[in-house]
Amino acid sequence: MPSLISWLDASTEENAKMRELVKLFGSPETTDDLGLGQLRDVISNSLFPGTSVLHAGARYMLLVPWSYLTEHRGTKNAEDLRKRSEESERRLIGRLKELGVESYIGSDAGRNVKQLPSAAYWSALRRFGIVSPEAERNSVAQLMCMKAPTSEDEDDAPYVWNPSIPAPSAGFPQSDERGLTLSHEEASWLRERIMIACPRSMLAHLVGSDASPDPRHWAPWLDPVCQTVGGEPGQWLRDAEVFSLIHNGATILYQRLISGHSRAAFAPEEDIVGQTQRLLDSWEDEREAKRGLLDGWDVDDYLTRATSLNRGINSSTAAFARSAIEAARSHAKMIDNEEFCDRVMTRERLMKKSNSRFHNERRLRAWQPPTSVTALSFRWFQVRRTVLDIHAGLATEASSDA
Repeated sequence: MPSLISWLDASTEENAKMRELVKLFGSPETTDDLGLGQLRDVISNSLFPGTSVLHAGARYMLLVPWSYLTEHRGTKNAEDLRKRSEESERRLIGRLKELGVESYIGSDAGRNVKQLPSAAYWSALRRFGIVSPEAERNSVAQLMCMKAPTSEDEDDAPYVWNPSIPAPSAGFPQSDERGLTLSHEEASWLRERIMIACPRSMLAHLVGSDASPDPRHWAPWLDPVCQTVGGEPGQWLRDAEVFSLIHNGATILYQRLISGHSRAAFAPEEDIVGQTQRLLDSWEDEREAKRGLLDGWDVDDYLTRATSLNRGINSSTAAFARSAIEAARSHAKMIDNEEFCDRVMTRERLMKKSNSRFHNERRLRAWQPPTSVTALSFRWFQVRRTVLDIHAGLATEASSDA
């Protein structure tokens, strides 16, 4: 029987987390066999608030509002508006295909896509003040159709969508010619929203910088623009680099332990262990090159900041993170650290229970040794695209928008 995930109507944040979880199942970068996802996400959210692994271009933060706003002109009925705005999003998929856009939401499934752009971007729209922070996606049509209270001061009147949002072209989405390419006006507006909403973040630093991120770098701590940041974002950047290294080592060690367990259980060829051991040896070389970084990291300070931002991080997760940094700082080979090997196996059993590969023969038999274990990059691929989209728009002449 195939595994299924379903959920009832819930908040925007809960739905977004579940959608990300579904996508992460297919992403080797963020496989979470050891239950460290909350610690990873604290870093991602602190560096790049409002972002998601589901994002596919900055202009969606305008395309989604336009789908609602343009359809609202033709109806005051909430259910009708909901259906019409969803249909507008589906027509947008067809329009992006006509324009020859690459890497857009729905590029494979077309108008039958199950996850519309609004689902992927709703948290970002709320975080950046593009839609009211109180507006849930499942109730925004109703809010839009409610009669707003009158106010003598129009600036104080409540709004669903930010009143300063740039206007779409008449006949949107079919009339749109830009696809996912931002105009100067649109890019300026998005940059302003991000810098106002999260001014002391790495994301704000990036969109406000005159220099653009370098597409050649796979992680933010390698990027020259990120390296120029100071203060709190700089601290989170150091946390990201160390945590990525530690997480990668613990994950590779887990794969190495599974390979030994598999060989003992099913007596496969010797190379099933050799393949994972080579990955671990490569990580050991990286660890030696980063000894100074490891030794200088204040794990207690990081955990204090992390748990203050996410109260759901429990003591067992914090304790395992401490044991991982201690093992990484040790001069013993990771595979020779019996205490930490035991902790890894215990942690996996705790997280997966009856599905633990150390207990479940069916799960163990289905396991295949990985050819690589990608290190965490904290949504950098998606963030970099967002920032580059905004910078590209800013580089165009404002007069060309006419």
